[in-house]
Amino acid sequence: MRAYLALGSNLGDRLGQMQAALERLTLQPALKVVQVSPVYENRAVGMGEVDDFLNAIAAVDTSLEPLDLLDRCLMVESELGRVRSGQWAPRTIDLDVIAYGEAVIDHERLQLPHPRIEERDFVLHPLQALAPDLRIRGQRVADLAATLSMDALTLRSCELRLPSVD
Repeated sequence: MRAYLALGSNLGDRLGQMQAALERLTLQPALKVVQVSPVYENRAVGMGEVDDFLNAIAAVDTSLEPLDLLDRCLMVESELGRVRSGQWAPRTIDLDVIAYGEAVIDHERLQLPHPRIEERDFVLHPLQALAPDLRIRGQRVADLAATLSMDALTLRSCELRLPSVD
């Protein structure tokens, strides 16, 4: 199954932590990172005076079920030192399952597609680079992204690499 994961960081070596997350995700044999979007920088909304976020999207092929994929993401966050101190707190790494194919899931731990994806420029614009024709609640990602300004996003010249597979 093709799934899409959002990566974000606004503490410490932001790009390094995002790269480490990609590397750790692929330690799970049932998961392979196949594409990574460009990296964007954006403001940290609702967090006061904190560093800006770097954000990207990774396309992964996986045989993990959606909740198992979520658990893998949470494990990687923990391994990389994420401390959950509140919903709107700075983070070393943030991994979110954004979409699992075009599946619609409404579980207490996971809602797919992500419930606020249509509002998030820092998710839709990088996702559009990987999957413009992916349908989110019946609409193409490219069409959803076209409704959101990129004024608050800065395309970074840095990039994330696909993890090496041994």
